[in-house]
This record gives sequence, C-alpha cells and structure tokens, in this order.
Amino acid sequence: MCAQESRYAVQVIFLLRFTAAGTAGATSHQALTGTLVPGAAVWLCCIVFAYLYNGVSDIGEDRANGSTRPIARGALPVRTARRACLLLVILAVTGGALLGPVMCTLTLCMLALGYGYSAPAFALKRTTPGAMFAVLGSGILTYLAGATSGAGHFPPAFVAFALAMCLWMALVGAVTKDSSDTEGDARHGRRNWTLQWGSFRTALLVTVCSLAIGVSLAVTAALLSASGLFAPAVTVLCGAFALSAAALTARRDASRGRRRLPYRIFMVTQYTAHLALLAQLII
Repeated sequence: MCAQESRYAVQVIFLLRFTAAGTAGATSHQALTGTLVPGAAVWLCCIVFAYLYNGVSDIGEDRANGSTRPIARGALPVRTARRACLLLVILAVTGGALLGPVMCTLTLCMLALGYGYSAPAFALKRTTPGAMFAVLGSGILTYLAGATSGAGHFPPAFVAFALAMCLWMALVGAVTKDSSDTEGDARHGRRNWTLQWGSFRTALLVTVCSLAIGVSLAVTAALLSASGLFAPAVTVLCGAFALSAAALTARRDASRGRRRLPYRIFMVTQYTAHLALLAQLII
C-alpha cells in the first residue's frame, strides 16, 4: 500500500532519470559502475518517502478531489504511513552515507525537499512557484545523484537533455498537475495558477513553455550534432504539441479525467524521452 500511495509511475520516472544520468557517457552497459544499483535503491527510498508523506499531508485535499489513493480512501492508516516514512528516511540516510559524502549530501537535500514540499510549516505545494521550486530541485538532485553513482560526468548533449527535462518538470508538470483538482485545492488553502489565473490563461502559459522547451532541445541537438539527442528531442517536441492541444481544448466543466489529460501527456513524454535516450546504450 505504501508503494501504491507513492505512485508507481512517479517512482519509475525518477529511476529513469537517475539511470539516464548514471549511464551518460557510457559506451556500453559493461562500463557502468557497481554503485549505480545501490544508489538507485537509496534514491527510491527518498522518492517513496516524499510521496508517502505527501499522501499523509494531502488527505483532506485528496478526499475533497475524489482521489483513490490508499490513505485518502482509508486503505492505508495514517499511523502506518508515518512509520513507513521514518523507516524510509533511516534507510535512505544510512545507504547514502555508505555510498560516500557526496551521495549522502544529495540524499539529505532530497529528503529535505520532499519534506518541505508537504510539511505544514513550509508547504511548497500550496503555490505553483513553490511546487516549481520543489520539482526543479528534485530533478536536478536526481540527475546529480545518478551521475555520482554511475558514470560521474555529463557530456554536453546530456546536459542539454537534463536541463530540458528539469524545465519540463518545473514549467509544465508542476503547472498541469493541479488542473484537475481545483475544487478541493481551493477549499484547503492552495493557490495554484489554475485557481488564480483561470484554466485558459494557464493553458496558454503551459503551451508556450512546452513548445519552447521542445523547440530549444531540437535546435540544441542540431547545433551540437548530437545524434543521440535527436530521438529524445523529437519525442519532447511531439509531446509538447499534443499537450498544448489537450490543454487549450480542455473545458472547465469537463470530467476530471479529461482535465487531467495534459498532465498524463506530460508524464508519457517524460517516459518516452528517457527511454529513447537509454535505448541507445542497449543498441
């Protein structure tokens, strides 16, 4: 139940980011270091903690929005989730320390960011800029942790890819994730851009940002003559067009599933872009 609360799709995409950074610059799977898998396990503990603790703190909003997450529907007791959070922190810190001072520092930063996103004293989740900060930070930390556990360096093409994906997370994902939950969020004090600016103006912003990221990555791939970057760039650009169309045509009275479509396209684009990048290592 704890893993389900933490959303399998989110866990996998963070592992893909981590693995992409850890394998950047490697010419084959045989060049990978032995700390990549232990590092990924430590990072997974951080991610599950962040989203599990978010489920504990979001119980009111989730129930108001009709969420089927285990804590919201009563399948996972809050007390059990809190204990699991503590265990995950212990495992993450211990594992990070065993992997060295750099990994330990990155682990502590990620745990702090995950806590700050949901904790009432900080609640970065309450505003879109706060969510952007948390999402951008989690992306940067994940790529750095992957590099620390794996290849240890970033070729220019991967730097461009990682930067584009971090911006994709912050400027697209952090905005679209709240588009389907405005009613419950408003009742519980959140002030995201969809509530403040309206759905259409927010959709326009998402459209501009997503297309700018897609075009910029494609242009960068051409300028660097980075053949390995072409497939991810095309993927992101296609995803940007699809997401823009979904966001601009969404109606306020549409079903929750339809209003959530832009976020789902955002997620699928991330998955496909990272898989396109990693597939080249196998091929």
